Amino acid sequence: MRHSVVAAIRHALMQGRFQPGEALADVVLAAEMGISRGPVREALLVLAEEGLVVHQQNRGFSVLRFTKEDLRQVQQVRAPLEILALELARGQMGAGQLDELERLTDDLCACFRKSDAVEALRCDREFHQLIWSSTGNPRLFATLRTLTAAYFTYGFAFQLGREDLSEALIERQHRMYVDFLRNRITATARECVAMHITVEPAGRADACQP
Repeated sequence: MRHSVVAAIRHALMQGRFQPGEALADVVLAAEMGISRGPVREALLVLAEEGLVVHQQNRGFSVLRFTKEDLRQVQQVRAPLEILALELARGQMGAGQLDELERLTDDLCACFRKSDAVEALRCDREFHQLIWSSTGNPRLFATLRTLTAAYFTYGFAFQLGREDLSEALIERQHRMYVDFLRNRITATARECVAMHITVEPAGRADACQP
């Protein structure tokens, strides 16, 4: 049950149902879901460990305030790890896995076209996690998954709001990864990641919510 409760609350967070900093009362959530408080509290603790909600002793749980500065810091750390992941995954992924990356890219573009942010987040997360899990380095996979948990729940909204973001750009970013992994292009992993991940200078990232 805990897994389904975690998934349900995570989905609500991705939908933007709660405001940044809003309190999450386990008794209220339990009543809405028609279950006891125990599984809800356990789920909130899991989400707190993932960095998606904040847990303060004697003050309960609240929605994370994910700012553009948080996004900048995540992307700054993520970029070199993503380069390593691409380099390690190249030559390790089978035809079926590469075809799955192509399918996820198609689905991501379709979701962007329909303005379905929740499904776009899911597709993008699955795209990258498939690459990370193919590196043969479980520590790298776990680090990237933990590091980007808040990004794929909150931070992607910043990316969706970019004026320069288009379906064509999203497709190009993801096809470039796939082409690199299929050995179709001469671009380096660093060049692929530079196309995909933007790290804003520290002075330019303001701290507003999407």
